[in-house]
Amino acid sequence: MKKKQSPPTTQEYKIRCSEIEIIILYRMMLLRTAKNLSTEEVSFLMGKEDDFIEKIESFKIKSIYAHDLFVFTQVLDYNAGVVYPNSVDIDHQKFNYKLFKTICSDRVIYELKQLDENKEAFKTIFLLMDSRHDIDSFSNSTANEIEQLKNLMDKLFEKGYFTQERLAYEILYKCQDAIDSSIAPKNLKVVLQNYVDKKEEYHLEQRISSKKNFSGFAYLQV
Repeated sequence: MKKKQSPPTTQEYKIRCSEIEIIILYRMMLLRTAKNLSTEEVSFLMGKEDDFIEKIESFKIKSIYAHDLFVFTQVLDYNAGVVYPNSVDIDHQKFNYKLFKTICSDRVIYELKQLDENKEAFKTIFLLMDSRHDIDSFSNSTANEIEQLKNLMDKLFEKGYFTQERLAYEILYKCQDAIDSSIAPKNLKVVLQNYVDKKEEYHLEQRISSKKNFSGFAYLQV
C-alpha cells in the first residue's frame, strides 16, 4: 500500500527592511539552493552554529555583517561580490515583508511578499523552490560516501594534515580533489564530528579560527 503523504505545512516570517536587504537575502538563498545545499550545510562550511543560515532566512538575524557575506561566498566558491546588487536603482525606504515557507513531501517552496499599509500581502517579490534536505533518498550512497571519507580522513591524519588549523570548506575541497568527485558537506560533518567526539583513533577539537578574515570554527588535531 502506498504511504499516505502528509499535507504541506506553511511557516510565516515577517520583517521590515530596505529593498537592498531583500536583494541580498534573495541572492544568498538563490546561491545556496543552486549548490543544492541545506542551511545547516552552509552554516557548517562557514564554521557557524548549525542554525546560523536558517536564522538569516527566517529573519531571526535581521542584520548580516559584510564579513559574513564574504565568508558565505568564499565557502561556496563564488565571487565575493556576487551577493551585492550591481547597477540597480535601490530604494532605501523600508517596507514590510512576509516570507511563506511551505514544506511539501518532496520540496520546500519559499515565497516572499511585500505587505501594504494594512500588513496585507499584495506583491510577490520572489519565489524559490528547494529540495527537502532532511530526506535521504540515497541512503546506500550516503553510507558509502561516509566510509570513503573516513578512509580519506585517516590518510590525512597520517600525513599530518590536521596538525595545522583546518576550516570545514578547506577540508571539503581537499577531499573532493582527492577523489575527483563532489561530496555532500553533511556527510563530511558527520565524519568530522566522530573525531571531535573521540569515536575514532585520531581526535580533533573545534576552536575559533585564528585565520585572517574567518571568525568561525576550525578543526585541529589533539
